[in-house]
Amino acid sequence: MSFEKELIELVEKQELCFLGSITDEGYPMIRAMLRPIKIDQSYLYLHNNTASNKVRQFLDNPKACLYFYDAATFTGITLIGEMQVLSQESEKIAFWKEDYRIYYEKGGGLSDFTVLEFTFAHGEFYQNFQVTPF
Repeated sequence: MSFEKELIELVEKQELCFLGSITDEGYPMIRAMLRPIKIDQSYLYLHNNTASNKVRQFLDNPKACLYFYDAATFTGITLIGEMQVLSQESEKIAFWKEDYRIYYEKGGGLSDFTVLEFTFAHGEFYQNFQVTPF
């Protein structure tokens, strides 16, 4: 990705990102999420409650979109791809931090903690009133 540096800078500066999924009725649904907990090339990892409707939506339809923006610089990056739900304890244990306990009632057993692995295929970088697809 030619905008990897900009993406990492945006992610590190922002507390939130916006995650899009598809509802059962086929409509897009956007939700604010905590920023990804890891970026590895074209993979971004987020976390969510196991019982969340987002998790169910991604199990039914993996199509997803992530959006990051910096309001101060009017810069944004849209990523389009697919989401995989990592729900096995062996898949998610490496992502767990004690700081997350406040978000997950069942915390230590990881049963309420699910990792979302987003793989993007393409996207758009917006800066200085220009959109650049990649």
